[in-house]
Formats: sequence, C-alpha cells, structure tokens
Amino acid sequence: MKLIRAITIILLTCYGILLPIYLGIIVPEYWACRKCIYEGAMGTDIWGNSVQCFGDSKAFGEAIFQFSSFLVSGLTFVLIIIFLRTYYLKRNAKINTYDKENPD
Repeated sequence: MKLIRAITIILLTCYGILLPIYLGIIVPEYWACRKCIYEGAMGTDIWGNSVQCFGDSKAFGEAIFQFSSFLVSGLTFVLIIIFLRTYYLKRNAKINTYDKENPD
C-alpha cells in the first residue's frame, strides 16, 4: 500500500506540473494556429498574445500538442486506475476485517 501511495504522489506531482503548462501554453497556441493556412500568418491565443503560425513552428506546435495530449491523457488514465484500485483494496480490507470480527 505504501508503494502505491508513493507512486501516486510522484504521478500527481508530474501531473500538477504538466497540466498547467499544457492548458496555459500548449493548447492556446495550438488553437491559435490550427486554422492558419497562409505563410507568415499570425494567430492570437486566448491570452491575447500574437503567435506566429508558419511552416516549422506550426508543425512543431502540432507535434508538441499531440505528444503533450498523449502524456496528459495517459497520466489521467493511470491515476484513475490507481485511485480505483486503492479504493477497492481499502473496501475489501474493511469487509474482511468486519467478517473476522463478526463471525456468524
């Protein structure tokens, strides 16, 4: 149980660092440039900053968006599985303790 708790804390720390970067920087820049098709176009993100949307920066931004989306969704999935597993382990431990204390 201590190992699961340590892994959860490490994953939550990574998630806490990655999620604000993902939601505050990567996603707004991707959304600003996703419909720009002309060379040298400028987009505006949700924060009001101008973003250059041309060639390499657009391709690099899309790759960063896809990779970070994969990381965030993977961490979310793993954390949900760990929390559910921990919940069921605790619930089964309580049921087993109750059964031992109150035999029929």
